[in-house]
Amino acid sequence: MGRPEKPVVGPYHRAAMAFKMRAIRDLAEVTYDDMVKFGQASAATYKRTASGTNVPRLFRVMEFADACHLAAPPEVLDRLRVESRPRDLHTLWANARMEERGTLRLGAPRARLIANWAECSLALKTLYERAGAPPLREVQELAGGPMHLPLSTLARIVNRQALPNDNQQLRAFLLGCRLRKEQLPEWDEAWSRLVGGRSVSI
Repeated sequence: MGRPEKPVVGPYHRAAMAFKMRAIRDLAEVTYDDMVKFGQASAATYKRTASGTNVPRLFRVMEFADACHLAAPPEVLDRLRVESRPRDLHTLWANARMEERGTLRLGAPRARLIANWAECSLALKTLYERAGAPPLREVQELAGGPMHLPLSTLARIVNRQALPNDNQQLRAFLLGCRLRKEQLPEWDEAWSRLVGGRSVSI
């Protein structure tokens, strides 16, 4: 499979991300040159993605896995799909990003347990960090554009200087942080509870 790769060194979650990338490529039985034929990047870029020297962009992680899938022999595809589920890769990547940003210990209650506006602000900040703290314009695009979530408002929310103006802006922020649509109703309820001044019922 070519020249051996350099050992992975570095923080735990960043190293785990690199080991996973290497494991996917090993399972696919492909070289970096093989991946180039099916991907959008160079062999050097794919090698850096699995080097562990930094945290790659999320799109590069997913592209790496896709290139392995496309280049792999048919007999390994079923196992490869299990080992490289997008949600699992996203979790690994998000943990590595939070480790890099020093926010791994950031915690917040689930939406149904949010008791006040301060906890709501912390929960929104945590969601942004768990999404990998993507560029604000990327969040805005996923949120539906500037009409739904202005960059100035978005910046103030992620810096815990403000809250969304209303429930629609809250929803836009949540979608921008890649929250699944089935999770939105519990946030709707939390927002309604806070606006109405009601306490949390457990």
